This record gives sequence, C-alpha cells and structure tokens, in this order.
Amino acid sequence: MTLRQNCGTYREMYRFPVAIMGTEVVLRVGVVGVVSMPDSLGARVQSLLQPAQHAGPVFVDPATGRWVFLTAGIPTFDPAYGSLLSEADVRIVEWGEQVALPLLSESSKPTSDERRWLWPPGYELPQPEPFVAELLGAIHRFGHRKDLRGRALAG
Repeated sequence: MTLRQNCGTYREMYRFPVAIMGTEVVLRVGVVGVVSMPDSLGARVQSLLQPAQHAGPVFVDPATGRWVFLTAGIPTFDPAYGSLLSEADVRIVEWGEQVALPLLSESSKPTSDERRWLWPPGYELPQPEPFVAELLGAIHRFGHRKDLRGRALAG
C-alpha cells in the first residue's frame, strides 16, 4: 500500500483527520484523541479496557517503548490527577498536535522497529471518560512508572 493509499484509507474508511508529512501519515489530534504511555502500563490498561468494551485502536512505537491509544476526542481529567499521570509517564496529546500513525499493510509484516497496530482501526473509538477512569485505575492498581518496570520484570 502506498503512502497516499494509507492516507486515503485512514481518511475515508476510518474518518481520521490525517495528512501526509514526508514519509509518514500523521493524525491531527482533536476529534480523535491520543494517549501514550510506557508499554508495561499500556499492556495493563488494555487488559482492563477489553472486558469492559472500552478498548479501541492501539498501536505500539518500538522506538519509544510506548503504546498509543486512540479515543473519541481528547480525554480530560481532574487536575488533581495531573501529577499521578505525569509520574506514570502518561501523555495526553493536545489539540492540534500531530502523531505519526503506523502504515497499513496488506501483505508484509512490519519490522520490529516500526510502529504497528496491536488493535487496528475498525473498532469504535472509546469514549474518553471511561478510558481515563480505567487508566487511573490501572495506575492505582499496578503502581507508578518505577513500580511498573519492576512488576513487569517480575510478573
């Protein structure tokens, strides 16, 4: 699939606000929200979201060691949780920022260092409020950034 075809598929099939920048298809954050977090926390959050039907598209960026979740709009949270999210290394991407998406492929498997979909688009985007509630629950349940690394190794 060419870059232009990737962009067209994201735009037409999934209704994502995307554009081509260089050799990447980028999502303009706004109608679609983006939350990124370390892979160890991302795996735990996804395991909590799936049974509650709050899971949506998720991709991994091996270059940064982060999981990237898409939501139906930008999540908001009580400012009292800001330091907790920061300590857990969670980033809620702001309106208007651009995030590179994985390229869609019909046949070849991505290399280990390429962004790739773990749960591809096609799923309904989760509403931000339940997503944030599950995220905060995972942080409380499994600990902060330092704790998660140790627990990931041990568990």
